Amino acid sequence: MTGLEPLKQFWFRGQGCSTRHLMPSLWRRLTESAVDPPIMARQVLDAETRLLTRFRQRSLPYWPAGYPQSDWEHLFAMQHYGVPTRLLDWTTSLLMAVFFSLEHDPTRCECGTGSCTPNIWILDPVLLNQTNPRLDGLPVGILATSDKQSENWEPGVDETLFAPAPVAIYGTHNSERIAAQHGAFTVGGKTVKPLDEIVTDGRVLKSISLTAERKVLRSQLQLLGVSRASAYPGLTEVAYDIAEEEIG
Repeated sequence: MTGLEPLKQFWFRGQGCSTRHLMPSLWRRLTESAVDPPIMARQVLDAETRLLTRFRQRSLPYWPAGYPQSDWEHLFAMQHYGVPTRLLDWTTSLLMAVFFSLEHDPTRCECGTGSCTPNIWILDPVLLNQTNPRLDGLPVGILATSDKQSENWEPGVDETLFAPAPVAIYGTHNSERIAAQHGAFTVGGKTVKPLDEIVTDGRVLKSISLTAERKVLRSQLQLLGVSRASAYPGLTEVAYDIAEEEIG
């Protein structure tokens, strides 16, 4: 009798508009503010180093005594608190991805149509890494920040060692929200292009549109126990859910 095959892993990302590309926030912000695009890898690394330094300087009083202060640790915390990074958020929970796809205001969307179609991106993180040119031929799965191979994507990496394509990596769950949202991450490399333009293999990355009415989807999610309070643990969101349940 042979052993059981390992379960296939998929990561999900819900977006409120199917026209929006899979682009890390640091690239998006630098592109929007650029006087002379395109953005180069050196600009990304320099901006990241400065942001890490500023975040470390000002966040230190808020961390528990003895908490690890590595660049990776800070990068995941920065992503959580809204500082632009090369990270792109994913979740291992399909239901959580659907929830985030509905957290979108079409009237403020950059597509300008006011009639956005929510969508779910589906990623095979193991296959993404196995087909990464820098990891070609290596028996890799999802990287951890302690893996030697992750050095080619780490904050402060020398530009000559900086890997071109993005990679899937386990992040630090250093906040209740990341844990509640079943957070996972891809981290961008030297090629400053959206993930959906870099990865064209449908076995690795694909998208599905959600055509049901948002109200119906929200109601179904609530029946399955997915709400603002489950995605954003805290009293504020508990109060929000109570108001929605009792008053609407």
